[in-house]
Amino acid sequence: MSVEFPGGVRAVDRLTLRIAEGERVALLGPSGAGKSTLLRALLGAVPVSGRVRVGGHDPHGPRRAAAWIRSGTGVVRQGNDLVLGVSGRLNALMGTAATWRTRDWLRALTGQIPAPFQSQLETLAAQHGILGCLRQPARELSGGQRQRVALVRALLGQPRLLLADEPTSGLDPVTAAAAVDALRTAGSPARPVTVIVATHDLAVARQFPRILAMRDGRLAYDGATLDESVTAGIYRGDQP
Repeated sequence: MSVEFPGGVRAVDRLTLRIAEGERVALLGPSGAGKSTLLRALLGAVPVSGRVRVGGHDPHGPRRAAAWIRSGTGVVRQGNDLVLGVSGRLNALMGTAATWRTRDWLRALTGQIPAPFQSQLETLAAQHGILGCLRQPARELSGGQRQRVALVRALLGQPRLLLADEPTSGLDPVTAAAAVDALRTAGSPARPVTVIVATHDLAVARQFPRILAMRDGRLAYDGATLDESVTAGIYRGDQP
């Protein structure tokens, strides 16, 4: 698959890649390598040439296929994308809105938690240290708190696919470690979750069993370990 933007810029260039259901993958690469664009392509958010399938569905195909993918995907975007005028709690709940019934909307819009998500939201919020600030408007939260709300939102709906773009950005070491652990251990044998984490942090990448790296829109590395020669090839273009 390729992604080309106006002006002939190829953000993803003839990439061939398969990630199995339930895999945990770290995605490395210098800025501009195409990592974020690849994640967006999996959601059908950018036009592509070639073939893309998520769980057998085409994100750029019929509306029903794209809706199936998006409803089953939790996303942590770089810099977060919270609605600043509403509470952290409502922001976290928005990740489940595709499954809400009328009574769930009424509860959410009156400041309550839809019953199916109350216990899980409280558990995740406590796990990531934001339980006490969920009632605050997102604009009053620190950058790190907003990032943790975005992570809870991604995890809350028990997704089939988790896409995280720099999920530890702005977090202190303890909360960053908790965020990475939550991504690494998401799901269960009965409900496998595929996890793709784009990161610049080599220490984060080394915690995942499979490490991919992109450079200039192409796949530069696919393996299980990172040594100095590999990272030199990823970031400087040196031959290992």
